[in-house]
Amino acid sequence: MTLFELERNVEFEQLIEHLEGSSNSNIRRRSAEILGSLESEAGGNRYPRDEVIDALVDASQTDDADEVRAAAIDALDQYGQDALEQFIGEISGQDLDEIAEWKKAKVLARGLQADRPELRMAAATGLGRIGEDNVVRALVNQLDDPDPRVRKRIARALGRIESPEPVPALSKRLHEDQYGVRVEIAYALADIGTDNALRELVDVADDEDETVRRIAVDALGRLGSVEAVEILAGALRDDSDSVRRTAMFSLVQLLSEAPASASHKVREKIVGELEQANASEAIEPLIEILDRSSETAQRRNAAWLLGRIANEEYRQAAQDALIDTLADEDEMTSKFAATSLSLLEGGDLEQRLLDLVEDDIRDEEMRVKALFVLGKIGGEQSRNRLSSFVDRTESDRLRKRGFSALSKLGGAGAMSGDFA
Repeated sequence: MTLFELERNVEFEQLIEHLEGSSNSNIRRRSAEILGSLESEAGGNRYPRDEVIDALVDASQTDDADEVRAAAIDALDQYGQDALEQFIGEISGQDLDEIAEWKKAKVLARGLQADRPELRMAAATGLGRIGEDNVVRALVNQLDDPDPRVRKRIARALGRIESPEPVPALSKRLHEDQYGVRVEIAYALADIGTDNALRELVDVADDEDETVRRIAVDALGRLGSVEAVEILAGALRDDSDSVRRTAMFSLVQLLSEAPASASHKVREKIVGELEQANASEAIEPLIEILDRSSETAQRRNAAWLLGRIANEEYRQAAQDALIDTLADEDEMTSKFAATSLSLLEGGDLEQRLLDLVEDDIRDEEMRVKALFVLGKIGGEQSRNRLSSFVDRTESDRLRKRGFSALSKLGGAGAMSGDFA
């Protein structure tokens, strides 16, 4: 099986075999990343959590490839502080189990000076998890660590702690470091979220350097604030295609990050800004997200936005993308796609949806959602064909949904909840 299939099927044992035995470092690295992402599935009857942690601890210490050791440490981070402390204890010879948090912080701060970069990485990650303000200075002093893998995790730790103290030092490194480190620094500034941290991101969003602009608009998507919307909308007109696309992805991400109290206001602001943007700058990236992204939150928000901003020029392309999304594995994404389709009626959409409903080979979930849309946009043709369809379909669910659509179209039908 492929790594994707192993992840989908939650095959811990085979993933560990790849991590420990593959001759390909990319496969070992990806196996470690997947094991980290499956943390919630470890334990109980699924697979012994301790065995996964043991395998990751071993890879963190012994793998020949830097990128595999780094991925294993990040995976341990996802398993929690106890997993990180197991690695730190084995590599340093110190038992951290019974030590108070403030003492652990001191031990980990000393670990930032260790000879082995993996221990410095784990120490920085652990300090970020503990979140004590009194370790911020030790982390800031290590921002010039010779290993970029360590610098990335120090920036990530400072973002987790959210103290305003390191903002000047982080801002300085944002202009000087390697690309991957600069990305983590920008994320840290967004997570800290103070006025001076955000001011730095806003300033560099207009930097002469395309790479810096892209990093800034990427990080601004983590804010979930109305203020970030205007900046990202402006970046949709950037001369760089990569900056424009990153800005669109960030706007979609921002919908997920907005706090509940500001969610409605942020959504209205994003829709308003995108309606004023050039259609190709706003609509094409949303279609691309639905076609290519595997991120559930991104797909949900892209489906929701398309129905509200797609214009006449892009209506057909938007309809195509949304129809394909009706069968999405995520129920909320498929519902958003159906609702957006109902806002984009016109062209041959009714005919296409009727053909889909009557095609026994197509996914039943897709056909259920298509019936919902037809209940919103259908006309005489839908009434006639659906009347015949409900009489001959063998699916109780499709019949029920068909009657619901007919009732909304003024035909014979029974009341039923949406997406029943």
